[in-house]
Amino acid sequence: MIVKQFGKLNGLPKIGEYKSIIPFFASQQYADYLETVKNYRTIWFCGFLNEELVYIIPFAYRKKYIFSYGMFLTATINIKINLDDDAERDFLYSVIKVIKEKKLCDWIAQPPNWALFRVVPSNSIFCEFGTYKINLAETNENDIYNNFDRNTRYEIRKAIKNKIIIKKGFENLDDCIKIFNAANKKSNFNYPHKDEIEKLIGFFPENISLYIGYHNNVPQTCNIILFDNSSSYGLYSATNSDRLYGANHLLFWEMIKDVKMGGKKYFDFVGARINPAPGSKQEKIQLFKKHFGGTLVQGFLWKIPISKIKYYFFRITVRTLYFIKFKRYKGDIIDQEIKRLMIND
Repeated sequence: MIVKQFGKLNGLPKIGEYKSIIPFFASQQYADYLETVKNYRTIWFCGFLNEELVYIIPFAYRKKYIFSYGMFLTATINIKINLDDDAERDFLYSVIKVIKEKKLCDWIAQPPNWALFRVVPSNSIFCEFGTYKINLAETNENDIYNNFDRNTRYEIRKAIKNKIIIKKGFENLDDCIKIFNAANKKSNFNYPHKDEIEKLIGFFPENISLYIGYHNNVPQTCNIILFDNSSSYGLYSATNSDRLYGANHLLFWEMIKDVKMGGKKYFDFVGARINPAPGSKQEKIQLFKKHFGGTLVQGFLWKIPISKIKYYFFRITVRTLYFIKFKRYKGDIIDQEIKRLMIND
């Protein structure tokens, strides 16, 4: 396996032949956003067998203070789908070797939770993870609805009966930010501020949508989705803790219908823990997604220290900052899942 790196997506050999299978998060447009807004530089690693392009994976990295870290923006993009897991593992091993040799970062962090890998390289820290996806291309709207579980259909009917109004468009952004700000106070997840959302809109005006559910003009729930030629991806979702009336179920149903009408093949809820603890918040979130009738697609999230000293010093620093703010540091998804499995064992 020969690995080459490219600073621009258009620099890849014969990229015009493969652009239809390049996901949104591997696009040049998304890389430009990361560089302008978050100071990440993106490169595309490509794997070649007998001079034929077989794999692509985008890697973004940045330096902050004394640390440098990177992350893969997607899982491995398979150009030749008939290659086995060992070939992909060999490719990832070769990519990591280049990252080490060029000293691009001190550690490779957990990728975004939409980047589900089929395989993990040796010496990595990993966990199983998944996502629920609805196949929109092979089913009509009635079949999609009938595939929802009974309670989900009931909640949708209840929302309609209670006159929940779903509004689409960024003219309602301030209401979305109110919900995000309220959620930030009650969650360890950091929802974006208004200026970050506005930058997203500026970069991707044709690839982003905002939905908000209202009851008596009071915002109950909101969701921001990104989409490319084939799929939509749930990016940010939040609700008022006092929400009622089935607003969230109706909001997702309206999004699903719009995504299908837009000709997308899949509605991707993005993110699903595998066998979450019974009764936990994570289980409730998973059941909400599962009950829309999607298929659970499983894979792996992984990370790997390059400089173990800097990686662990960074983790100690973060824990200390959380402690000073009287918050508990839970780590990333990989940390949380490993800890949960250790406790259960």
